Amino acid sequence: MKFKHIIILFFASILFLVLYSCKSKRQVVTSAPLEHKVDADLFSDVLNSQLNFKTFSSRLNLNLSSGTKSLSSKASLRIVKDKAIQLSVQPLFGVEMLRLYADTDSLVLLDRMNKRYVRESIKDVKKIYPVGFEYKTLQSLLTNHIFVSGQNDVIYADYDKFLSGRASDMYYLLKSVDDESGIEYSFEIDGNDRIASTRLFEPKENYSMDWRYGNFVKETYKAFPHKMEVALASEKRKVNVGLEFSGITLDENFDLQISIPRTYTRASISDIVKILTNN
Repeated sequence: MKFKHIIILFFASILFLVLYSCKSKRQVVTSAPLEHKVDADLFSDVLNSQLNFKTFSSRLNLNLSSGTKSLSSKASLRIVKDKAIQLSVQPLFGVEMLRLYADTDSLVLLDRMNKRYVRESIKDVKKIYPVGFEYKTLQSLLTNHIFVSGQNDVIYADYDKFLSGRASDMYYLLKSVDDESGIEYSFEIDGNDRIASTRLFEPKENYSMDWRYGNFVKETYKAFPHKMEVALASEKRKVNVGLEFSGITLDENFDLQISIPRTYTRASISDIVKILTNN
């Protein structure tokens, strides 16, 4: 065998190993048919199938549309479990345009383009936008986890707080109501015990949030959705958000904090939507 043939065979082998390893790491998990399960077994299976992490980071392709306006951008998401969430929107050359930060007490939005910021408590945000603006709920929605309204942790015994049944031939249904706000929330569960969609609905003001998950890929030993579609609706406005995940990394050692430049001017909580729309 000639030397050049050996070189070609060597690099071909390397290319095969790289492609094979990439394929094995990105194993898409298809949905299994439904089985008959009692409530307790279904709930425990859902909890056991969720992605475990201490920290979570990922690159994102972000698509936002409202009426005739739309925005497509690169972004990054970082989460320190049960402590803080940070979303950075970077439309051009990695330059940050917006940063959204949330922890268990407060919500901060930095508008880099106009040097403005919004800083409000979670309690005040919930008074104006009652659906989904609670730290644990937001973290669960972004990480494909089930939640119980008003609770920080979900345990196996919480199955009795839900009504269960079948939404269709493809999905189980878990449904509950928050006693304080009256917000209805439900989860569609597929045959692999994964959350296929989450819905929150506030009947008084007719607010709703539908969060759908797709393209489940193995991350370590658990499947995680690499595509999410979010529909927010009120009587006056509809907003659609698309999230595509790539480069997911778990359990890195990092912390999240927010600092507001002194030159930034403060905006009111009602300007959150205006800031997003204007940009």
